[in-house]
Amino acid sequence: VFSSEFDERVVLVSAVDESAREAGVKAGALAKLASGILGGGGGGKDDFAQGGGVAVGKLGEAISAVKESLGKI
Repeated sequence: VFSSEFDERVVLVSAVDESAREAGVKAGALAKLASGILGGGGGGKDDFAQGGGVAVGKLGEAISAVKESLGKI
């Protein structure tokens, strides 16, 4: 997951390679999880997704949630 602050918003993208997808990781799910914490929305395909939100101060929490979800796989 890559993120950036832009115009008082956070924008993010997630990309997942084939081996991670085979393990059950989905880029769309990661983007949706992080974007929800950021007060926005996101989604996409299993290999690439994007999203964002307005809660710039919660970016650390969003990234931590993504890391935690990956640790469960």
